[in-house]
Order: sequence, then C-alpha cells, then structure tokens
Amino acid sequence: MWNIVGFDKIKVFFEKMISSGDFNHAYLFSGQEMIGKRSFALELAGKILNAPAGSVSPNRFILDPQDSESGKTIGIEGVRNIKNFLGLSAFGGGKKIAVINDAHLMTHEAQNALLKILEEPSPSSMIILISANPAELLPTVVSRCQEIRFPTPKPEIVIKFLSDAKISANQADFLVRLTNGRIGFIKSILEEKNSGEVKMAIEEFTGLMTSDINSRLMTAQKLVNFPLNSKDEHEVAKKKAELQKKILYWLLFMRTKPKDARSAKILKGLLALHYKSTQPQLNQRLALESFLVNI
Repeated sequence: MWNIVGFDKIKVFFEKMISSGDFNHAYLFSGQEMIGKRSFALELAGKILNAPAGSVSPNRFILDPQDSESGKTIGIEGVRNIKNFLGLSAFGGGKKIAVINDAHLMTHEAQNALLKILEEPSPSSMIILISANPAELLPTVVSRCQEIRFPTPKPEIVIKFLSDAKISANQADFLVRLTNGRIGFIKSILEEKNSGEVKMAIEEFTGLMTSDINSRLMTAQKLVNFPLNSKDEHEVAKKKAELQKKILYWLLFMRTKPKDARSAKILKGLLALHYKSTQPQLNQRLALESFLVNI
C-alpha cells in the first residue's frame, strides 16, 4: 500500500524493483513542481529501507536547497556530505539512499562533484535526484541517471484526494484548475490554511486588470515597499517571498482563464515577472511596474 495518490505505473515499476532488488544506482524524478515527486521519493526510500512513513532512518540522507546557507542553492559542501554519507556502511546492512530535492539548484561545482560519485557508484547506494527543470542539470549528470517522468495526476484522482479535505465541490474544482492538478501545491495551500490568501490575491489581480495606470503603479509601490535598513534583512526576505507567492497565484489564476489575445499577453508577462521576482540582482519594483503598466 502507498500513501501517495496517483502515479500507478511508477508504483508498479518500483514494486517490481523492490521485489527483485535490482535497482539502478541513480534515478532522476522529473515533472511539474509540487506534483508529489519528493513525497514519492521519500515513501519509496522508506519501503526500500523498511522504514515506516515519517520515521527517521540512518540510511537515508535528504539534501534540500532550503537547508543550505543561502537557502536557494545546493553547493559543493552539500554534495560532499552525500559522499561522506554514502561512503559509510549501511546501518544493519542493506542500502543507503540519498535524495536531492530541486537538484537543478545545484551549483556547477556541486554538479561536477556529484558526477564523480555517479561515475563510481557503490552497489549498496542509491541516489534520487528530483527536478522540475532537468534541462538545468549537466547532460553528463542526467545521462548517468534513469529518468522517471512524473505525469500530472488526472483531475478525478485529485478530486478523490480532496474528498477528505472538508471543502465544497466548487472549492475542490477551483483548486484543481488553479494548481493544474499539482497535489503537492494543493496540500501546501490546505495545510497552511491559506486558501483565503489565494482568494485575496486573485481578487486583487482581477481588480488590477480593470483599474487605471495610476492605481496599478500605487499597488506596485505598496507591494515592493521593502525596508532598506540592513537590520531588517529577515523582513525584506519575508516580504519578497510573499510577493513571489502572490505573483505565482496570479499566474496560476490566469491559466484558468479562457484563452484570448489579452489573456495570452498577460500570461506571458506573468511568466516573465515570476522569473524576475526570483532573481535577487533584478529590480523587482521596476519589473512589477513594467508588467502592470502593460496589462
């Protein structure tokens, strides 16, 4: 039995691997962000290591960019930690499994260090890379992994998942359309109880689409009014994260709208704005003002 919903063909594939014990030394789990790749990887690791869901296993290592010093990338030190982990004998025998989440956020230096590990695999080790952007990985890294592509779950599977969420059928349908069926994203919305935040962001954006330019520029000024005092770095980071999340909600909302010339233009602009909002070297206020002026 699996706890994760969907991905039946992938489940069957790995069930056969578990039965035979004939695993590849490295896998690349690719697919949309937040559709359940990480959850699947952790549950799979638990099954292989015979560790119940949610338990801590000395034979499992998870490397995540949010745990790094920058919180945004995976540096060479993280990969060295994996090398040290895999270099030790498995506790109680069996396998050791390293999971690298958002593997595309590894630095070039870190990817080259990982490549050396992949080139000399240990029979008792397994590495699982998880990425929504595998094209950003070195081709030599990708070529040494067996890629498993995770499809977006069908709407009926997601609706079934939401049957225990105590929300209305209309709310469930809206979440499916908003997130394009990404169960991980839906779970984060429900667990953080921020469905009201999503609704407010969408109402704000629909208002912006019909307001005049002055109102849009005033909104941009309000949204990117970050304190400049260096002592407020944590608050600045928090506000930037909130803006990125709001832009993401706008982007997902526009994907639910009927496709016409204006919607296509706005969607294209939001895609560019979402990317720029994640780049620290770019002026976020200027990017937001430019987008709002042109919608």
